[in-house]
Amino acid sequence: MVQDVNNVKKAVSRSRSDRAMRRRDAVGLAMLVALGLASSAAGGRLVDAAKKDEKRKKKKKGKKKQDASSSGREVVRVAQKYKGARYVWGGSSPKGFDCSGFTWYVYKKATGMDITHGVEEQWHFGHSVGRGDWQPGDIVFFENTFERGLSHVGIYMSGDDFIHAENEDTGVVVSSLVSDYYSKHYAGARRLL
Repeated sequence: MVQDVNNVKKAVSRSRSDRAMRRRDAVGLAMLVALGLASSAAGGRLVDAAKKDEKRKKKKKGKKKQDASSSGREVVRVAQKYKGARYVWGGSSPKGFDCSGFTWYVYKKATGMDITHGVEEQWHFGHSVGRGDWQPGDIVFFENTFERGLSHVGIYMSGDDFIHAENEDTGVVVSSLVSDYYSKHYAGARRLL
């Protein structure tokens, strides 16, 4: 096991040093071409290699964004399965949810992430998202609903809709972020994926 870890460390180190050497060689060759001291064919190979590297990076970045959006849609898909579940103070299972118990359960089920059970604690996960820049699966927060400060949380779906464990009377429902009530109490959103 220790030998495997050492082999992985060596491979990572070799990979980093190989990339650094290729970068150094490319810069050197570019300087020689610019000074007219190397053939334009070598410069062309350098440009081709740089273009291939750029394409690879863009493809990898696009895949990461696609993975995040598909994960967000999975969060929404799982959340919708519990629409109509009853509200239970402190609840975090299909037998009954409170707002942060619902977001915790859905994220755990859909992604395996443990975002804790608590509105204020969940506020510290991920990164901030501007109002209206939401993507499916973002967590939306509200303040001064039943107590001062952050006091309610739900999961953004699409359009203006979010799903949440609202209260004892309604349970898990879909509501609008632009409704008078939720628009007035909106505190922000976080992207975890």
